[in-house]
Amino acid sequence: MGTLRTRPVFNGLGLRLIAVESVEVRHRSSPGGCQSYGSIRPIAVVVCRPEGTYALDMEAKPADLDQLRRELPELDAKLASSEPGQSSNH
Repeated sequence: MGTLRTRPVFNGLGLRLIAVESVEVRHRSSPGGCQSYGSIRPIAVVVCRPEGTYALDMEAKPADLDQLRRELPELDAKLASSEPGQSSNH
């Protein structure tokens, strides 16, 4: 797995969705030049509702939100930054 990052997906109507993605960048140098490529792979979606916050994996099964928080410290700041539904970012 690469570096994890968060990306806001939706914020409105009492619902906030935050994507958790794995980002990998690779490069290779040779005498003839340099090649670089990367990939972004979705890992989970964090769902924030007035009733609570939870995470789903890419098969829509419950994911371990505590583990995501440990692996991605910026997630706590994103969760605390605003209440669901205050602004629309879609």
